[in-house]
Amino acid sequence: MRIAVLIAVCVAAACYNYDPVATPSPSPGTYIAATLTDAGSRELARALGENVFVVRGRYLGDRADTLLVSVSSVEMQRGNEVDWAGEAVSLPRTDIASLEVRRLAKGRSVLLIGLGVTGLVATTAAVKLIGDATPLRPGSGPPSKQ
Repeated sequence: MRIAVLIAVCVAAACYNYDPVATPSPSPGTYIAATLTDAGSRELARALGENVFVVRGRYLGDRADTLLVSVSSVEMQRGNEVDWAGEAVSLPRTDIASLEVRRLAKGRSVLLIGLGVTGLVATTAAVKLIGDATPLRPGSGPPSKQ
């Protein structure tokens, strides 16, 4: 059971990179990051809010010249990030400066998992050592000298 929980935590905490899209359209369900043009940021202010720079979320598909995205967060031009609840937003391709796909960063994820496993083993060993100590009973101090 502990191993299953550890694996689930490690997968959820894995590290990711965003890489440029290699195909005209990513596969539906893929996590993407769409960097908006300045004009696109202004055009989409009603739907996304003022000064949005990057839109992150799941790619849902295409409609004419737009991408449909289930938005998980937006990054503002000042760098702060605002979480969203998965609302679907249409992004016109003309308003997108670049499109990137989120991919698993294998090296960093393996390092993170290794550190997690090492920490779990060390903690378990420390608790076992402390837990195996025999407690002193009242009045059972060191042996008396005869």
